[in-house]
Amino acid sequence: MQVENKIDSDSEKITHGACYMCDMYCPTKVHVKNGKAVKIEMLDKKIKNLCPRWKAQLEFVYNPERIIHPLKRVGERGEGIFKKISWDEALDTIADKLTELKSKYGAKATAFYIAYTQEPRPYFRRLTYLYGSPNYCTETSSCFSASWLAASLNFGEDYGYFLPESRSVSPETKSKIIWSSSIRQSSPHFWQDHIDAIARGMKLIVVDPRETRIASMADIHLQLRPGTDGALALGMMNVIINEELYDKEFVENWTTGFNELREYVQEYSLEQVEEITWVPSNLIIEAARMFASNTPGKIHTSPAATIHHLNGVQNTRAIYLLTALTGSIEVPGGNRQVIGRAPGKDISMKDKMSEMGPGLGSEEFPLFIGMFKQTQSNALVKQINTGKPYPIKALIGAGLNVQFFANQNNFVKTMKKLDLIVDIDFFQTPATRISDIVLPISSWLERPILLYKSGGQIKLIEPAIDPVGETWHEWKIYAELAKRLGFQDQYWYGDIDRCFNDILEPSGLNVSMLRESPEGITLPVAKRSTKYYEENGFQTPSGKVEMVSSILAENGYEPLPVYREPVESPISSPDLFKEYPLVFTSGARRINFTHSQHRNIKSLRKMMPEPLLEINPEDAKLRSINDGDKVSVTSPRGEVIITAMVTPTMMKGVVQMPHHWPDKANANNLSDDKYLDPISGFPAFKSQLCQVTKIT
Repeated sequence: MQVENKIDSDSEKITHGACYMCDMYCPTKVHVKNGKAVKIEMLDKKIKNLCPRWKAQLEFVYNPERIIHPLKRVGERGEGIFKKISWDEALDTIADKLTELKSKYGAKATAFYIAYTQEPRPYFRRLTYLYGSPNYCTETSSCFSASWLAASLNFGEDYGYFLPESRSVSPETKSKIIWSSSIRQSSPHFWQDHIDAIARGMKLIVVDPRETRIASMADIHLQLRPGTDGALALGMMNVIINEELYDKEFVENWTTGFNELREYVQEYSLEQVEEITWVPSNLIIEAARMFASNTPGKIHTSPAATIHHLNGVQNTRAIYLLTALTGSIEVPGGNRQVIGRAPGKDISMKDKMSEMGPGLGSEEFPLFIGMFKQTQSNALVKQINTGKPYPIKALIGAGLNVQFFANQNNFVKTMKKLDLIVDIDFFQTPATRISDIVLPISSWLERPILLYKSGGQIKLIEPAIDPVGETWHEWKIYAELAKRLGFQDQYWYGDIDRCFNDILEPSGLNVSMLRESPEGITLPVAKRSTKYYEENGFQTPSGKVEMVSSILAENGYEPLPVYREPVESPISSPDLFKEYPLVFTSGARRINFTHSQHRNIKSLRKMMPEPLLEINPEDAKLRSINDGDKVSVTSPRGEVIITAMVTPTMMKGVVQMPHHWPDKANANNLSDDKYLDPISGFPAFKSQLCQVTKIT
C-alpha cells in the first residue's frame, strides 16, 4: 500500500486501503504507527455512520484467535487438535498427496472450493485448472448465481440484484418493489437513496414475510408464505395483463412468448394466489396496479430470498418479468446496466474447464454449469457417497464453510470420508476442525490487492503492515503450490507483479503506474445510452426479452416461468405439515455480520450476542413460549436449540432464524439436501417445515 504522507516523528504514516469486511470494498485510509495499524478512516460518506463492520477491522486483524501458523491435524477429524508445522512441511504434504491422488484417480478426483471475497478467486481457479481438475466451485453454488441465471434467461444478462444500480434508486424511478431485502441491514450503501426517494414521492412495495424497517415505510407490504414468490408474481401479472396495464409497445416489439404467458397466468386467479401465498387478494391487486401505473419502476431482489427454494430460478424469472411487462428495462429509473468496468485480462483459465471432462453436477445441472462456468458444490455429497461418475477423494478449500451447506450434519459426515481436506482461513471454524492441513492467510491490510471498481477505477492496494505471525497472502500460497506441482511457469514464476501486469495489459496500465497513483486511476468506460436495446437488442438468442425461454426449452426445462409448490408445505405435504406446522425460513441479514463471519469480533458480537428465532406472538402463545425462552426447533433433518424472540413483525405461521451460527445453532442442521432446484441445484434453505417447542 503506497505511503501517502508522514504525520510525525513517531513514524506514523497514512496509506490507502479498502475494507474487506464484506464484498463492497469501501475505500479507506489506514494509519500505521511503528509498524502497527492503529486507526482506520472510512472515506465512503454513505457508509461511514451506517455500517459497524469497517470500524471493527483492527479487531479482526489483531484478533488473538487468528490462525497465524500452518497447522496439521493430530487428532480425529472434528476434534480440532492440531500441531504447528512449517510452511514447507504444509505445502509439501499437500502437493505430495495431490500428486498421489492424481496418479491413482485422476486430477478430477480433487475438488477445489472457495468462498468469502471475490478478489482471490481467479488465482484459485487458475490453480484448479492447471492441476487438471474441472471441479472448481464456490459459495455461489448457493448464493447470487441463480438470480443471475434467472435474469440471463429472460434478458441475456443481469438486471437483478448483483448490479449496484438495481439496489439504488434514481430520480426517475416512480415505483420500486423490494422483494425480500431489508436494505438497512443488507445494503446500507443504498439506504439513504431510498429515504430520499420515498420523501420525493416514489411508490414503494415491499414483499417480505417479516415487517422490516423498510417494509414499515412502504405504501404496500405483501407478507407472503416463503417459497411462493413465483405465484405472487404470476398473480400480479394476471392483474397487469388482464387490466391491460402493461406497456403494449414494448411487449409487442421487444418480447417473445407474451401470448403463452398471458394464457398461463389465467391459471393464477387472485383467489387462488391468496390461498397459495397467504397474501390478501386486494393487496395483490393494489400492488400490481401501483407498480404498473407508476413507471418506470424498479425491482430489487435479495440474492438469496427468492432463489433458495426448489423453484427458485423460475420464481425469480417471474419476478423480473414484471419489469418487462411494464417497460421498465434499460430506461432511466428502471432496471438498467449502466456502469462499466475498466478492461482487464481474465487469468482464471475458465475456458479450459470444458477440456477436462464432466465436473460436479454436470449430469443433474448442465445449464447452471454451462452458463456459470463452474461446478455445483451441492453435488459433492452425492458424488462422494456414490463414487459416480467418478470418485472424489480430496477437497481443497479457501474459506470452506460447512455451515453453508444444507443438512450440515450429513455434509460433515460425508466430508470425513475424504483422503485429504485442506482449508485456508483466518480463524478456526467447523470446517478447519475436520481438515488435515490448515493454512493461515493474511488480511487485506497485509497483502497486495489489485482492485477493479465500477465506473472504471483501478487501484493497487499495497500492504499497510507486515503479515501477522506466519500468515501468507493467498496468491503466494497458490504460487508455491503451483511450483511444487510442476507448473510454476504458468503461475508467473511466483512474481505477483508479473501477474498483475498480465491482468492490467488490456487497460494500458501497469503496476508501476498504479504505485505512482495510490488513490487509483479511473479510465473512461462506455455508458449505455437510453433504451440501449433499440440499437443492440437483448443478449438472448431471439434478441428480445424471452418470457418463454428458448434456452430452457432447448435444455428440456419448462420455458415459461412456471410455479411449483415447495416439496415441504401445507399444500404439497399435509401429513408432514401436521407434525411440523410452521414454515421455516432463515438467513435474514444482520449488518454486523457477513454470512458466517465476524461472530468472534467482540464489538460486532455485542450487537447480537446470540442467535434468535423470530416467532409471531400467536404462534408463541399456542406453544406457551415467552420472549427469551429457550426453544427447540426441529425438522425431519435435525434440531437446533435457540432463544425465542416473540415479535409481531414476523407473520403468523412462519419462523425465521439467522444463518451460519456455528455448531448446534446452525440453521442448516434443519435444511434438506436431497431436493434441489432442478435448474440451479440450489437447496430450499428458506421454505421448509419445522416445529418449535419450549424447553422446560
